[in-house]
Amino acid sequence: MAVRAVGGGRGAMLLALASGAAPAEDMAAATAGACPFPAYVEPVYPESMRQQELGGEVLLDLSVDTCGRVTQARVKRGSGHPSLDEAALVAARRWVLNPADRARAAGGRIEVPLAFGMERPKIYAYGPHGWPKSHKRVRYVQDVLPGYESPQQVLDRYPLDPASMITPPYPSLRSMFFRQRSDPDEYWLFVYLQGEPRMATRYRLGSVGDEPVVRVAYLCDATPATCEQDRKMIMRGLPFARAR
Repeated sequence: MAVRAVGGGRGAMLLALASGAAPAEDMAAATAGACPFPAYVEPVYPESMRQQELGGEVLLDLSVDTCGRVTQARVKRGSGHPSLDEAALVAARRWVLNPADRARAAGGRIEVPLAFGMERPKIYAYGPHGWPKSHKRVRYVQDVLPGYESPQQVLDRYPLDPASMITPPYPSLRSMFFRQRSDPDEYWLFVYLQGEPRMATRYRLGSVGDEPVVRVAYLCDATPATCEQDRKMIMRGLPFARAR
């Protein structure tokens, strides 16, 4: 069975399964009522384990019927964390194997390893901000981020590709600041509260005619009063590049 990555964002879980796509012959059988479609339900990563960034591998011993339905699941080798073992069992009991995996089930038994683990973060060296002199004293213009409603959605779906991490501009805030690898020049600031992203701000450097401007798109996931206070701070400009 091939290993594939599922989940994403702040964490990922490696799931040792074949592709969940149903082969043509299996779809035909399911349509005829002989067997259900293949189904691979992803285990739910326990939130307590995710927050502690704990993982491990579970080796499951599964019994399956002639249609590939899991009739019995047990832990052959545990992960060392009962909640991960239980999450693997709960998911596996709902699986229906595809024909290729059924063929590997000798005597109606098959072993499946599930590896729960947090993604290893990329390591970036902190570098200079590289902010051009032309935009050191500049007009800030409010912009929008269509299709995104929260900072977490940006982290999950926006094609973030840091060229360099930069020392956060607001020392009193827990935040992440980096220059995006893009054209035009683009910078991102994420502010966190209790470990969750509270604010996401995108700075795009450009011009209107001959006038340099910074287009600021801002998303906030806090109380309206807090979001408005943060918006005013953002629109005053970065400490090294104030709005005029």
